[in-house]
Amino acid sequence: MAENLRKLVCSDSLRSMQDKLELWLRDYNTNSCDQNLSLCLELIEQVAKVQGQLFGVLTATAQEGGHYDGVEVIKSRLLPWLEASFTAASLGKPVSSKAPFPQIAA
Repeated sequence: MAENLRKLVCSDSLRSMQDKLELWLRDYNTNSCDQNLSLCLELIEQVAKVQGQLFGVLTATAQEGGHYDGVEVIKSRLLPWLEASFTAASLGKPVSSKAPFPQIAA
């Protein structure tokens, strides 16, 4: 698992997304609609790639924990967040700020 996490950290994907967001914000009002949509889709694609990598880390971590380790964390934190996200998406609504987003454990 640590190797997958190390690859994600070294990839600079998140820093690159922040840079793209800042540039997009700066140019948003001068861009055409097509340009803004294209930039938005690029960011969605980049987020999807990072999510894929994170789910790979999640899978590897869960496998390292044994058969039932981590089940409660996934049930209590990940599943409600996924349910809220998919429900909102299927209704064509943004995810509510009341959605139970995963919290970082201290």
